[in-house]
Order: sequence, then C-alpha cells, then structure tokens
Amino acid sequence: MARIQSTNPVFTRMRSAAPRRDEATWPPSAQGAPPGYGQPGYGQPGFGQPPDSWSPANRQPGLTIDDVVVHTLGLFGIAGVGGAAGWLLLPSSPGLVLGAGIAALLLSLFIGFTGRINPPLVIVFAVLAGIGAGGASRQYESLYSGIIAQALLGTAVIFVTMLIAYRSRRIRATPRMARVVGGVLLTVIALTLVDLVLRLTSAGQLPVMNDATPLGILFSVVVLIFASLQFILDFDYIEQAIAARAPRAEAWRAAYGLLVGFLWVYLEMLRLLSKLRR
Repeated sequence: MARIQSTNPVFTRMRSAAPRRDEATWPPSAQGAPPGYGQPGYGQPGFGQPPDSWSPANRQPGLTIDDVVVHTLGLFGIAGVGGAAGWLLLPSSPGLVLGAGIAALLLSLFIGFTGRINPPLVIVFAVLAGIGAGGASRQYESLYSGIIAQALLGTAVIFVTMLIAYRSRRIRATPRMARVVGGVLLTVIALTLVDLVLRLTSAGQLPVMNDATPLGILFSVVVLIFASLQFILDFDYIEQAIAARAPRAEAWRAAYGLLVGFLWVYLEMLRLLSKLRR
C-alpha cells in the first residue's frame, strides 16, 4: 500500500497522544514535520504507512466524504444556533458574549495542543465560538450596515476558490505552508487576546489590528490570505483521511478544522471590510 503522509505538521502532534500500535485501528503517522510546529486551530494527526497487521480483512468501515459532510453541517448548525444566541444576547449581556469568545479561543488552544478530538468539547467550542462570532457580527452590523452579508459572501467565495485551487492542484499543501499558517494563527490569537486585555483595562487597543491605516489594511489582507490557506490544509487532511480509511470518528476532526477555518476567514473578512468602509 502506498504511503499516505499529511503535509500538515499539526496532524503529527497526535502521534505522541495516539494509542499504541496494538491498540489502535487508526495508525499514527510514521513521518511528518517536527511536532514543535503546532497549530492551535485544530490538532489533526498525520497519516503514515499502516502497520502490517492493519489489513483490509480486519479493518472497520472507513471514513467517507458523507461522514465529513454530515458532521460538518451539524457542527456548523450548532455554531449557527450559538451565533443567533450571541446576536440576541449582545445588547443585554455583552460581558457574557465576550467571555464566550475568549473561552472559545482558549478552548481551541487546548484542543490543538492536546491533540485529541473529543466530540463534546468540539460541540462546546462550536457553541462558544458561535456566540462570540454572533456578538461580533451584530457589533459590526450596527456600525456598517450590510457588512455581514458582504463578509459571508466573501468567505464563501474564498472557500470555493480554495477548493477549486486544491482540486486542480494549483495550490498544494506543504509542510512549510502548514508551519507558516500555524504560526500566523498563533500570532493572531495572541494579538487578539492582547487587544482584548487592552480594551478591558481601558489601556487602548492595538493599532495594527483596528486602525484603518495603510499598515492596518495591509495587515488584515495578509492575515486573510494565510487564513484562506487554512482551507487547503483542511482539504488535504480530509482527502488523506478518506484515502487511508481512517475511522469514521475522524469526521469530527475534519468538521472542527473546517469550522475553525471558516470562522477565521469570516472574522478577518469582517475586520478588513470595516477598515475599508471607514
């Protein structure tokens, strides 16, 4: 059987937490980029050469694209319900909405660095992230009418464009791409937390993230480009997981990765559009 190896180094983080060879039906990667390059958005494992004992005769039904679609739609639906709640709660409970957003950021770091996907935790993340994104959406919409529709359309266009680019092999997932995208995501999360602390302590805000200056706009464009590449890494993971006949439970990981990528692109799109409309 041909070796299947993910280019996303985040996936290799699972190797240290994976069950031993005699316990696992889904083998950890035999190769991959150094595990020090972790991406907190989600923690997919690498896909390596299946062990000799992992023969077609004793395999369980593997992951299919239908599994990924069903889990993804379900998780997006949960996030959508959370988003509606965040939208409704913002006027009366802004602290609750902000707390949910911060909790979602911290939970994404926990999921990414522990490496294992726990479905209940993923669902909790979807709810919290949805509440935070819903509150942020209402805040932006109150300042710039129609910006939510523009951001959703822009996110959808980016998703379809990345899918076409991936399927046509015009853009390929590589270990270097994954390391850079992971580093950018870590940086954005860190800057977001710092910006929140500054706002909560009335110490101001980070200009590069909020100001509609040429530098601020350039920053948002660059971050949006790297956020878009997250979809390439997601597609690469899904394709290799299906080809390697990963357990069907891996659909949770695929759905989680797509949700993180979608929210990242959507929120960065909101930020960029708000700067351009000032």
